Amino acid sequence: MLAILGGAVWFVYSSRTEGQKNGRAFADEVIHKVVVDYDEKYLDQRLSYAARAQYLPMWRTRMMEYLKGFGPLAKPPETKGNVYFTSHFYDPRGVFRSDLTYANQSAYLELTVSKTTRWQVDEINLVWNPPPTPTPAPSPVMAASPTPTPTPTPQPRRKKRG
Repeated sequence: MLAILGGAVWFVYSSRTEGQKNGRAFADEVIHKVVVDYDEKYLDQRLSYAARAQYLPMWRTRMMEYLKGFGPLAKPPETKGNVYFTSHFYDPRGVFRSDLTYANQSAYLELTVSKTTRWQVDEINLVWNPPPTPTPAPSPVMAASPTPTPTPTPQPRRKKRG
């Protein structure tokens, strides 16, 4: 009896560990496909039904255009986050944030994933800081000359005849 109970406890904890590992791997895969490969079809297939209704196709296309417009990544994305379970061992959900560094700006991608029958994306959000605007060059301004202009010499007056 003790062996069966021990086996059940081992199974539950190994399932939890496996769920955490798979959730992180799924989040890393989604971030790579979206940020590096710009694979909109992959994202469309992995969105949950609620996320498909929330993030319309035009929104997803615009997000991909923004990512492409940022240019190539200056360094690989750094993903932070955790998988947690709503019922101790079942119903895994993960919240991740991936920092994206580009040549002239930075951004981050927030991602919420969950597992029902398969891993899926519940929320995705791209936040970026616009590149710094260059400071304008000073425009020439009319200024007083550093050397004063000489005062004109008075003209001699003519005498009136008369």
